[in-house]
Amino acid sequence: MSLFTKLITSVGIGSAKVDTKLKKNYFMQGEVLDGMVEILGGNSNQKIDAIHLKLMTLYGHEGSSRLTNTVIHTHKLNDSFTIHAGERKEIPFSFRIPLDTPITMQDPETGKNIPPVWIATEADVKNAIDPRDKDYITIEPTKVHEQILDALRVLGLKFRQMESQKLPFNLKSEKVFGQQYEFVPTFGKYFKRLEEIEVYIFQGDVETTVLFDVDKLRRNPLSSVVDKLNFDKNRGSVTFKNEQILNDRRSVSDEFEKIIDRVL
Repeated sequence: MSLFTKLITSVGIGSAKVDTKLKKNYFMQGEVLDGMVEILGGNSNQKIDAIHLKLMTLYGHEGSSRLTNTVIHTHKLNDSFTIHAGERKEIPFSFRIPLDTPITMQDPETGKNIPPVWIATEADVKNAIDPRDKDYITIEPTKVHEQILDALRVLGLKFRQMESQKLPFNLKSEKVFGQQYEFVPTFGKYFKRLEEIEVYIFQGDVETTVLFDVDKLRRNPLSSVVDKLNFDKNRGSVTFKNEQILNDRRSVSDEFEKIIDRVL
């Protein structure tokens, strides 16, 4: 190896390139994601200690414009190996997308997904300059997820907005963040009685837990004070078997109705 080649490699110039290629860019929660990582050798042999694929997203903080990067799942692709100068190497991979991965919605103005979900490919390559690759993907809801949202709609509740947020301290969960759905009444028994209901859906393989926050309509200035003193009655969680959600949506609506009625 010439002195010049040693020099440019030591500062990351001409080093190996890593590119992740997915078979598609849209997936359902819980689906298996397949793809291939292509490594192209640079001007000299290089040792690659490891390649990690990280499924990532962003979440916000209530009352703040701050956004936090978070890793949803990490998949280690390989053990240590050497990529030779000019060599091309392909490594296939496959891993399951976690069921609680946030679903994405397209912003009509920018065309970008909200919240963003992406695969970050990080290669542990000595002396490389930013050896990372980023691939954005679309996440669609499972049938269980959709059934829960529909169970709220049949109560006269309309979906207003969705955002990924750090979970409030008074919603007890092991999760750091969740995808919050806001629903407001447009007709039926809760019209002009309920302000909104916020829910977070955490699906598992067998059962699904829904965290909820119910806000009744405030009719006087003291209402907000009273609500703060009784927040434990407005917030909580309910767990359903996935089989029940899929086969008996009416019972899920009935349970939400009981929860809201207790608050009102």
